[in-house]
Amino acid sequence: MRIIHTSDLSPRDKAKLMMRSQAVILEYVDKVRHIVEDVRERGDEAIVKHVEKLDGVKLSLDRLEVSDEDFKRAEEKISPSLLRAMKHAIENLRRFHREQLPKKMWFTEVEEGIHVGLQASPLARVGLYIPAGKGKFPSVVPMLGVPAKVAGVKEVILCTPPVDGFGDPATLVAAKLLGIDRVFRVGGVPAIAAMAFGTQTIPRVDKIVGPGGPYVSAAKILVRDHVALGTPAGPSEVMVLADESADPRIAAAEILSETEHGPDSPGILVTTSRRVAEEVSREIEALLPLIPEWRRGFAVEALGKYGAIIVCKDMEEAIEFINEYSPEHLLILTADPLGICVRVRSAGAVFLGPYSSVSAGCYLTGSNAILPTGGSGKAYSATTVYDFLRFQCVEFVDVKGLKHVLEDLEVYADYEGFPAHKLAARIRFP
Repeated sequence: MRIIHTSDLSPRDKAKLMMRSQAVILEYVDKVRHIVEDVRERGDEAIVKHVEKLDGVKLSLDRLEVSDEDFKRAEEKISPSLLRAMKHAIENLRRFHREQLPKKMWFTEVEEGIHVGLQASPLARVGLYIPAGKGKFPSVVPMLGVPAKVAGVKEVILCTPPVDGFGDPATLVAAKLLGIDRVFRVGGVPAIAAMAFGTQTIPRVDKIVGPGGPYVSAAKILVRDHVALGTPAGPSEVMVLADESADPRIAAAEILSETEHGPDSPGILVTTSRRVAEEVSREIEALLPLIPEWRRGFAVEALGKYGAIIVCKDMEEAIEFINEYSPEHLLILTADPLGICVRVRSAGAVFLGPYSSVSAGCYLTGSNAILPTGGSGKAYSATTVYDFLRFQCVEFVDVKGLKHVLEDLEVYADYEGFPAHKLAARIRFP
């Protein structure tokens, strides 16, 4: 794995590191445009056509939606240990996300006679997207379904690819455990288009949340004027910050844990120590053979394209690099991880200390694993109950309050040229 001192990092290399695979997503937009338009115009028939072409699965119209019998079959196909793990994850996620709930309504008196506040309301209908391109991801279901249900969303639907013509059994069981209202065997671009515009079978939603590869991300670009979208969750990525106190083997293992996702998943070490940089590089080479070949190939390609070991002159420069990069996952292996954390402002999730494995956060700690990627953490946040709520301002003004602001209100109205605004307030005081 290449070791680069920040002083030797060319502007071109730095730009490539910062951009990641997001740079190529726009290239996919034209490739998926015809699918989005076809689903918008022809609905279910277009879905069946494109699912057969893209997934090699021929579905009848009455098989788009998962039935009660299908859920029963799915339950028979998963092991008791996997069921236990899913229930464990759901329990922790519920505990964490319930703590996030805001007051349903609150007011503050900003001046005498003027009370303003916020009222929180759940979204009416949301669509969860659960991918299955390079594997099966039942762990994603509770990451999206738990906050949606805790927030009180009235109807939650879910789309997932028709793996083996049926759907991943564990994904279906997870949906059942959470009480997801409707589940559809539709993946990729057709799923995003269907949830954005609605079809004869799949209802239009108010918001789509969930991760996906470049085709899914491109489809979201095409529908973003028609439906709200959750945090941009593309290819997984990890950054490890290490000082002299870090265990190089842990750092190496954590980098490999994310790069095995796919060839577009970055893994980067940022360190203030050349010794640690060299040891982590050696540990990565030593650990790679422990990964099965089909995943190892992903890791090797990802590290070659988007991986690097960055050696910084000091911790200040390291933190500056992290904030500019905005990683999805940041593991801090330093003598004072909490002290570093308070200076990090753009990571999706931060893991403190040697036992805070990113893998634990991806599955079982209760923290949410659907995080902003590709540098979008500068403006987007981890998935929370707030993704499934909307807030409306509520105002109550009494006669004293309106009199207090009337003069300045009229000044604004005169300056902006809105005489009816002025009249609407003044008419109460003949």
